Amino acid sequence: MLEWHERIEAERQQPGARVFVSDYNGGHPFVEEYLGELADTAPHRLADVTRYSGLDEDTTLRSKIAAMHERYDGVRYTMQNVIPGGGSSSLLGTFTTWLALTGRRRVHYAPPVYYKLAYLFQRMGIEPVPVARRHAFEPDFDLRLPGERTVLVLTDPVWYAGRRVPSAVWETIAAWQQATGSLVFVDGTFQYMPWDGEQGEASARLLVQQTLRMICPTKYLSIHGYRCAHLLAPQHLREELAELHLNLHGDVAVSDRLFAHRAADLMLCKGNGALVQHVRDSHAALSATGALIAQMPIEAGFFLFARTRVPHQWFLALDAKFFELDGYRGYIRINLLNTPGVEALMATVTPPERPDGISG
Repeated sequence: MLEWHERIEAERQQPGARVFVSDYNGGHPFVEEYLGELADTAPHRLADVTRYSGLDEDTTLRSKIAAMHERYDGVRYTMQNVIPGGGSSSLLGTFTTWLALTGRRRVHYAPPVYYKLAYLFQRMGIEPVPVARRHAFEPDFDLRLPGERTVLVLTDPVWYAGRRVPSAVWETIAAWQQATGSLVFVDGTFQYMPWDGEQGEASARLLVQQTLRMICPTKYLSIHGYRCAHLLAPQHLREELAELHLNLHGDVAVSDRLFAHRAADLMLCKGNGALVQHVRDSHAALSATGALIAQMPIEAGFFLFARTRVPHQWFLALDAKFFELDGYRGYIRINLLNTPGVEALMATVTPPERPDGISG
């Protein structure tokens, strides 16, 4: 999996490369609205740029984040559960380093594991052991949880397809978590973009004192140039993990701290419903062209997993092998917020000929 990602990256950065329809980047019409005063005001007008900009010492930010999760999930979080960070990659690095420092050389995971986490496990000598052959949303999901106390890692939603982990799976994991005392790490990077508009992430129902949840505002606002993410952690682990994170990664830029405040304020005030609707509109427009001949239903996020009418090799794309997925021949991940990629797919469909003999 890691080798394949390296090949994709090598081609993606070449001039004249195939259109990357699985692109990580994308845009939308709400960027300035979501940024507010950050859109046209220099950071030094909004904060003291002569000082280091520490996130963890910002108790107001941590309280806002806790309030946001309490509002959306109906779970009592306080600032003593919040570890803010400068992006999900840094938090994955902190989590993996913590595993290594505490002597954990073996973890269990429900596939797929995000490629950066797979890379970190490999580099730090941590063995990831799958607890299923299938993915949680598949009808034949074969979950086999170990009888030992361990660390379980899983992703919700399963990002490449926008599919949620079913409620029954969470119920099974919660009961197992209580029985074994195991710690569960949830990569919730693409949470808080539900297509049905319902609030509340199912992973919040796990035992708070035995669960780490990683959340990424730069994803649910789709403004990736700012680096902003946070961990919801058990109170007894918060100080240890926060200290490790600070010493590994240091403070963030003032602009990232301002964005973290803005993201929390926005979600507490009005939410990101307009962005989710924009993603849905893009999906409807693409589907209507006939450029796709099969697709998975989406429940969250801005990625679609679908089979194109033309050979997917026409494009630079991530297919099933990148996600530890069997079957689904010809399916690729499509970023619905990446206009060049969506337009390239639409262009594969010949417009119908009008009665006057002119195409279009």
